[in-house]
Amino acid sequence: MLTLVESRSQPPLNEATADAESAAEGRQLVMLAPGEVLFREGEPRAHVFRVESGALCLYRSSPDGSNKVVEFAFPGDLVGLGYLESQVACAQATMKTSLSRLPRAAIETTPDTSGRLSLAIEREVAFLEEKKSRETHASQIQRVAALFVTLAHQNGHEGRDPALLTDSLTCGVVASYLNMSVDELAAQLTELERRGLVAPCERGLRLKDLGALAKLCDGAPA
Repeated sequence: MLTLVESRSQPPLNEATADAESAAEGRQLVMLAPGEVLFREGEPRAHVFRVESGALCLYRSSPDGSNKVVEFAFPGDLVGLGYLESQVACAQATMKTSLSRLPRAAIETTPDTSGRLSLAIEREVAFLEEKKSRETHASQIQRVAALFVTLAHQNGHEGRDPALLTDSLTCGVVASYLNMSVDELAAQLTELERRGLVAPCERGLRLKDLGALAKLCDGAPA
């Protein structure tokens, strides 16, 4: 369990830190057991931490569920730096670890902190770019799914097979409906086929799981 204890015996990072800590009635020391998480991706960023002993592994989760190591932090290193309001990585102790928890405003710019801050900002930029890419991809695949579900309902209403979309709808026409390029549409069709939701057939495209496509329209994983 994450444990906080008051400590006044640790040396300050600099005068600004010392003043801030005095105002906060002493630095808080965070104690982590091996494998314990200090903070997770997406959690509010309220403090900066300095590793006093032990080590931390900072990693990010990938869409496929795997973890990608960002860096390791050792005694003297600062973690939690950056300008976004939430963490962009998870920090987990690799061994018994102690850290000083400091207010963000208490960190004065020095050559060492400046370098680590630059790395943190680079990670934040990469995080935002990846997030935008994921959101764009999600939006596109949801639009494709929504169109297919709509066409399926229309087929059923007119007495045709709801799960069969004929080749009378060319890729160019569908792409224009969705405000996408033909290449973007092709990529989303490939992804839907990979998920087992659609399959090409002799007469056009067969919708293999209308229920899953409907859920995908609402943003639920399929």
